[in-house]
Amino acid sequence: MLMACSKLANTLADAYRNPVTINLDVVRYADVLQMMEKGINPVREDSLLARYPPDSQIHLDRPAVVCDKFGIIVFWYLPGAIDGAIQNDMAAATKMMSVPLARSVTSSAATSNNWRTHASNFYSSQGGGTPGCINLSPAWFMQGHPAPKFHPQVSATLKEVEGRSFCQAMHRPAVLIAAALRVMHPNLYWSSLAAKLALGLWADQNKSNEIGDRLREWPSVFTALAIVCNRRSPMHRDPLSRPQWFDAMTTFGNYGVATIKMPNLGIESVYPAGSMVAGSGRIIRHGLEMADGDRTAWVWYMRDDVHAFVDIPRADYSKYWSLVADCL
Repeated sequence: MLMACSKLANTLADAYRNPVTINLDVVRYADVLQMMEKGINPVREDSLLARYPPDSQIHLDRPAVVCDKFGIIVFWYLPGAIDGAIQNDMAAATKMMSVPLARSVTSSAATSNNWRTHASNFYSSQGGGTPGCINLSPAWFMQGHPAPKFHPQVSATLKEVEGRSFCQAMHRPAVLIAAALRVMHPNLYWSSLAAKLALGLWADQNKSNEIGDRLREWPSVFTALAIVCNRRSPMHRDPLSRPQWFDAMTTFGNYGVATIKMPNLGIESVYPAGSMVAGSGRIIRHGLEMADGDRTAWVWYMRDDVHAFVDIPRADYSKYWSLVADCL
């Protein structure tokens, strides 16, 4: 673990010493986005591009921090941040979830709402992996079951035997991503930690043993994790992400050249195994192009309605110039 943390620290330092400024006002850009901005309507996206056009095209292939013109951090790009031992842990833990992954793939008529799990977007593994997309959380609100009428629930996959074993197997990757968040977005780190502790108190006070047990087993400050295996990712946004927050994508596998495209920022970047990319999936319209091979992504995220449920203030944007002071 010491070697993994050292590698991460060096990559974060390299990124901090390589700031890239783009001509974008993130706060005002966030204000014009619709509540459920999915990023899949080309007419709508063309309209946003006309209003906020990138002033250059940037290709990233080494660690960097991308900031808006006022110093707000848009995303961290950290190729090589995850060492081989942690990638092996991720691969072993993912293998435990083969049954839920296989079950997650749907074959109903393809629509704009089910592309994340539709069979047409997955491709067969060359190395014995299981294509699929699952989400795990120790406490979140089921779709269509908001507060205050409903309470948080443990995600269905995490209730299963595989989910509980997975929590034990994911400890080192979870610790690494927590350490990264502590540097990349200190306010979000402390906010999420406070939310997790408050959820534990709520579970104890309300005799919700299932949530309490899963929270004790869940080693991450992020309260949700998506595991995505061998899926094509068309251009999209993540509408439930907060513009001020970071989702963190980590990847492993044996695959050829992969490229993340972020057309609304005028940026594309190579995406080799062992990469970490952290930014708001709501702000950044993104998609992935890749050659053949097996690629698995762990996408760490959290939900604002869970933080609101336990009265945790919403963390604000992370700013480049105050980052060092905020980390102390």
